[in-house]
Amino acid sequence: MALTRALLSFVFALTLTLSLASPVNETRVLSKRGAVLTAQFATETEANGRFILENNLWGQSAATSGSQSSQVTATNGNAITWHTTYTWVGGNFNVKSYANLDLRTGLGKSVSSIQSIPTTWSWTYTSASSNLVADVSYDLWLSNNPSSGGASSSSTFEIMVWLSTRGGAGPAGSQIGTANVNGVNWRLFKGTVSTWTVFSFVAPNEITNFNSDLKAFLTFLTSNQGVPSSQFLVQAQAGTEPFIGSATLTINSYSISIN
Repeated sequence: MALTRALLSFVFALTLTLSLASPVNETRVLSKRGAVLTAQFATETEANGRFILENNLWGQSAATSGSQSSQVTATNGNAITWHTTYTWVGGNFNVKSYANLDLRTGLGKSVSSIQSIPTTWSWTYTSASSNLVADVSYDLWLSNNPSSGGASSSSTFEIMVWLSTRGGAGPAGSQIGTANVNGVNWRLFKGTVSTWTVFSFVAPNEITNFNSDLKAFLTFLTSNQGVPSSQFLVQAQAGTEPFIGSATLTINSYSISIN
């Protein structure tokens, strides 16, 4: 009888252990699918710390109504899948948000010391309204201070690469010419925002599958537009800026690294 009770106790303990272990394993799998971010400045750091997903509804006050949510749905090696869904009404000439994936590794290097910035970006728009005004773009930030990040008092240059412009969306400043970078003739814009200079490379046609080296854009600017190569790259983002309308932007796969 004692042996039977001991055996039953062992079986019960083993069953309990297995039942408790299952949710832990499931949680590890589900950790690749992030939370649904809805708050104005909600963020979530990817499991291994390479990226931060930022909902970043910085301009929502210009809208008469609207909302936006963003979520990471999967990670696969260096590639990440995520999406953002939004509806914005009013303030037609104002950007409402920049939902983006923000790189957190490899930053703080001078432009001259960067060898390459390889990136791939495959994306699609679905449920886009007929009045959609938005861009899909990279946003790179340079600074005098290698420890700063993004828009700050030490920001010197903002470099945007627009893969898409819909509904007449346009970058800051005015067009100053064209720039042939990596075989594409981009429209080049220059403007000023706050205390920094903005250069925007706008694709002649929408690019939904982008495979390139962003270092070439920095090289063009240091060679042709007087941007000092001693500047530090302090932030590298990729996302969308909606003005008005509704859509879901799905990033099927995204990767970037700074070498």
